[in-house]
Amino acid sequence: MRSLYIIRGPLCRSPLARPPHIIKRHKFSGRTTPADKRKAYSLPSTPARTRFAPSPTGYVHIGSLRTALYNYLLAKATGGQFVLRVEDTDQARTVSDAEPRLYEDLKWAGLSWDEGPDVGGPYGPYRQSDRLETYTKYAAQLIDEGHAYRCFCTAEQLDEMRTISMREGNPTVYNGTCIPIPPDVSARRAANGEPHCVRFRCDHAPVVNDLVYKAYAKPGPEDDFIIIKQDGFPTYHFANVVDDYLMKITHVIRGAEWLVSTPRHVALYEAFGWTPPQFAHVGLLVNKEKQKLSKRHGDVDIASWRDRGILPVTLLNYVMLLGWSFGIGVKGRDEVMSLNEMVSKFDLRFTKGDIIVNEKDKFLQKEHIKRLARAGDPASFTSVLLPPVEAQIRKHQADLQEYIRTRGEAGGPVARRVGPMVPLARPRPREEVEEDDGDVVSRCYVKNLLRLDIQQYKDAASFVLRNKYSIWTIRPLAYREALRRETAGILALSTIPHVNPSAPRAAAPPPETPRTIPELVALLRDVVRGVGDGRWEVRAIRKAVMGLLTSVHARTRTQRELGGGAATTVVDTERWGFALARWILAASEPGPNVYCTMELLGKEETMRRIDVAYEIAIEEETRSRAEGGGGE
Repeated sequence: MRSLYIIRGPLCRSPLARPPHIIKRHKFSGRTTPADKRKAYSLPSTPARTRFAPSPTGYVHIGSLRTALYNYLLAKATGGQFVLRVEDTDQARTVSDAEPRLYEDLKWAGLSWDEGPDVGGPYGPYRQSDRLETYTKYAAQLIDEGHAYRCFCTAEQLDEMRTISMREGNPTVYNGTCIPIPPDVSARRAANGEPHCVRFRCDHAPVVNDLVYKAYAKPGPEDDFIIIKQDGFPTYHFANVVDDYLMKITHVIRGAEWLVSTPRHVALYEAFGWTPPQFAHVGLLVNKEKQKLSKRHGDVDIASWRDRGILPVTLLNYVMLLGWSFGIGVKGRDEVMSLNEMVSKFDLRFTKGDIIVNEKDKFLQKEHIKRLARAGDPASFTSVLLPPVEAQIRKHQADLQEYIRTRGEAGGPVARRVGPMVPLARPRPREEVEEDDGDVVSRCYVKNLLRLDIQQYKDAASFVLRNKYSIWTIRPLAYREALRRETAGILALSTIPHVNPSAPRAAAPPPETPRTIPELVALLRDVVRGVGDGRWEVRAIRKAVMGLLTSVHARTRTQRELGGGAATTVVDTERWGFALARWILAASEPGPNVYCTMELLGKEETMRRIDVAYEIAIEEETRSRAEGGGGE
């Protein structure tokens, strides 16, 4: 009704003379707050100090990478600082190489930090095991002020309390046995070495103001939780509060699984008289069965993504969209972003609720590969993709050697279809190259292959499978199977000379010369042999062979559906020269175009493949005649 009074007032008076103007849409919105009020998901107007504080009890996984990314983006988008802190208070579960792997994985992903254990900073040390005196000091402060107390209960006593509470149907919280112990008695028992922990006296559970979940109140009573364990190390709940305050952290973005613990953290802030940071708890990542992803589950380990040959920017882009979005209507290529674009577009528009991990990484990988290819700088992708591709080649080479050693009794499907490595793909002696050329395959050769086929790159495994015949030679079996597959349905082959469309029309069509596959292979061999060794590059190869390839035609017979279950046989004529070249060079498998493939393989290997293909074609023609086939 208030808006009616606003409108009614002017109607009681004569309208004032005003110049004509366009009335803004918001004038009729009925807002009772200023139109320029900041939206809930807007970035803070002052620089944010954020942190990523992993525990070295496992390796970085996509959930923790997402947490690191969101905190990084908030800091960079506001001109603030991003802090890396290692929370290694759980000494029993610490993995020895987890911390160095943490640095390695984050740097590979493209994230850097302004402060941390390895780079230092004004609020260090940044490893919690190096800050034990600080936690002891602040725990003593809470004890002195009556907000905490020492607990001398044994594990057996605690188990008995828990059993009684469960039997009586009560919450399994600490019953306060050690609260009545006088402070001087407690201090004396501790000084005498009696095992104890320190508990926070939590008489209420504060309401948490969260940027995603708004006002959150924990259901059920809060426990007098432990802040210092018997081994003298702080618990996560205590250490992260002390560290966030002393390191001047302004915003904490983390997974929603920590929301239930945040009332404890706010209670600690209140006890110290400190202002808590702003919290944002983002949706929990779950699999298709809606089970929580674990950092100790190998298939979500960041290293597994790197080893598969996924681009770092693809992975960052992928995890960013697992819990954050532009809003309604923005999909597809608009979601493809570089790290700088992520910074510029970032806000606090997080998703509430569980997030099922999807397969959008495949689309993003394809789009980022396209971006790199358009940039035209091979170094921008070969440095990242070379190691996983080399690893895949090394794996298949070992498999091939096992196949040869066991005379075919062992070895995978690739080993059964390839022969020795292509000569140019073999590592060159160190004295012939300026840098290390690899132990199994020539790095220079693989870089060239990546450059030629980068548009089709998905991951390292599929790339090597797709280009296996550019890396290894082709076994006769693969040639035979491919030829039979490619010639099925072909009625006849011929060469038809190319006619220049701009030339005057001839009275009669150009003559068509019937051909066999051996004849066509022999023609190609003669043409390729004429390309000089010093001119073996794409332009010269194309000029030499294009005329022949475009002149080869095949008359084919196919079945075409007419509808209603009916079908008819259709005879078509189509160009077949490039299919022939693809069979000769790669047993009809996909890969770079035939001119680039010939340049990559080198003249010697190209001629060898033509010779092998010729022999196979002769054998197949002889077999076909013996079986009574061939021709119309």
